[in-house]
Amino acid sequence: MQVKTLQKVAILGSGSFGTAMAQVATFNPQVEAVIWGRDAETINDINTKKINPKIFSEYKLNQNISATTDLDEALKDAVLVVGCLPAQVLPKILEENKDKIPLDVPFVNCAKGMIVSKEKFLSEVVEELFEGKMKYCVLSGPSFAKEMMDKNPTVVVIASKSKTARETAQRLLSSVYFRSYTQSDVIGVEIAGALKNVLAIGAGMIEGIGYGINSISAFISRGSKEVQTFALIYKANPHTFFGLAGIGDLMLTSFGKLSRNRSFGSRIGKGEKVDDILKSSGVVEGLPTLNVVMEYATKHKIDLPIISTIYDMVHGKIVHEDALVRLMLRELEPEFFDFGVDEASPCKIDE
Repeated sequence: MQVKTLQKVAILGSGSFGTAMAQVATFNPQVEAVIWGRDAETINDINTKKINPKIFSEYKLNQNISATTDLDEALKDAVLVVGCLPAQVLPKILEENKDKIPLDVPFVNCAKGMIVSKEKFLSEVVEELFEGKMKYCVLSGPSFAKEMMDKNPTVVVIASKSKTARETAQRLLSSVYFRSYTQSDVIGVEIAGALKNVLAIGAGMIEGIGYGINSISAFISRGSKEVQTFALIYKANPHTFFGLAGIGDLMLTSFGKLSRNRSFGSRIGKGEKVDDILKSSGVVEGLPTLNVVMEYATKHKIDLPIISTIYDMVHGKIVHEDALVRLMLRELEPEFFDFGVDEASPCKIDE
């Protein structure tokens, strides 16, 4: 009897999201996943004990998962490459290994954030680095790694300009526990994924200060509008911000207890110093993104009152009483400005 060959997915990164992506990828019985990482102890334990000793050590990994410290070995014969490294790290890894990264298979980026050193999103960096030849995709949506490990049904979106690339990634990264949708608005998905981390910091601040669900819900609604305002510069699709990468991921990180960005903001709201928080919190991807978004917004004269208030709170320029006055006593305005509603429509705003 002929044994069916498994399709190989290479996972770059042996941290929490890399481990979770390997696990959910192999929920698809047609897939084997090879994790690439630099920590030899972690790689050995994945291969010999089917556990990641530093992340999720209480979970047994699927049998179709293996690991290696050799990038060439991880990438050999892979039909899909999934990047699960922090946003500020991934560009350096790609640049160092430019000649090794296969350009004939889709590359799925799971990192969220703007690249500080370049003031660009990763798709823009990849476009320059690989001269437009990489089959680049971005994966985003409400997806905490721990809940993926717990087999909580998780739904994400995979965006790519290449229909073949996004549909290949969708097919391989879908199972009974993990469902993928596709679309083509790469930059919109990246903007939504990056700025939701910024807004999660703000939502955490509100909680830390002691305000309730009224305040957080209003904040998320108006904050989402600012994300869309920022996205106009990039001509992103407005529908993206009402989908999985937009409101879906924003709700997760703003309300979810597992969000590092939210926890970081909550501790600021309670009066802790940023430097002290960072010593114990690990990577907070929303922080570098916040800084570069504000630089970009200032340069291009984009009015982002909520995001600028988060920035000033994080950097100790104002206290929460100042933030309250600044946002609640701004000049009054309609919720929506005229967007061409028909004269006969019941939605028309009275003059």
